[in-house]
Amino acid sequence: MLIWQLVLIQIVTFVLIILFLRWLLYSHISRALKRLQKLNQENLDKERALKEELERAKREAEREIAEGRRQAENIRTQAREEAEKNREDMLGKARREAKRMINEAIKDSQRKRAELTLEMQEKAVYLAADMIRYIFTERGREDLDIRLVDELLGEIERLEKEKVKAGAEDNKAEVVCACALKEAQKKRLKEALSSKLNRSITLTEKIDTGIVAGLIIKLGAFVIDGSIRNKLKKVLPLMKEKAKE
Repeated sequence: MLIWQLVLIQIVTFVLIILFLRWLLYSHISRALKRLQKLNQENLDKERALKEELERAKREAEREIAEGRRQAENIRTQAREEAEKNREDMLGKARREAKRMINEAIKDSQRKRAELTLEMQEKAVYLAADMIRYIFTERGREDLDIRLVDELLGEIERLEKEKVKAGAEDNKAEVVCACALKEAQKKRLKEALSSKLNRSITLTEKIDTGIVAGLIIKLGAFVIDGSIRNKLKKVLPLMKEKAKE
């Protein structure tokens, strides 16, 4: 009887031990599974957060790349515009400089041409004056001088008073002539000037054969040039224009 009870007790004890161990093992396994599930969930959450961070970083990187490309394109556009502007400025400056140089060259050419024309006219005047001296005899030059002086005196006598611009303090007239004036000519000239200026005028005579014939009257700043030389200066340009027709 005791043996059977001992065996029964041992069997029960063994069964209880097995059940306890099973419960203990199940409890450990259950807790381990829960920890594994928790860790797995945490890993999933971290993975999702990491993916979201990677997506955000990717979007940020793409945005920065796009912004960089946009800025680079703006820089290239500005550089092209600046280069084009500089090119236009340089071309404009070059055109203006070329135009300035051309204008200066034209002006210089015109100036030199005018100077040459003036020089040629001066030489032509002196040449014409010399031709008159050689062509006319002394008697012929005297007759020419008398005629020119008489014509000039007539013009002065017909001249309106308002056109005689001598100053109020100018009472002396310098008369430059190729030949000495006749007394009648001097009297006529003095009376004509005195009449135009409403005051007595004295004459100072000066001989200059370079004027060939005629008179030059200087009354202060007011000058009447009735010399052959002056007439030649006036007629030469007209002859030049006539020759072009």
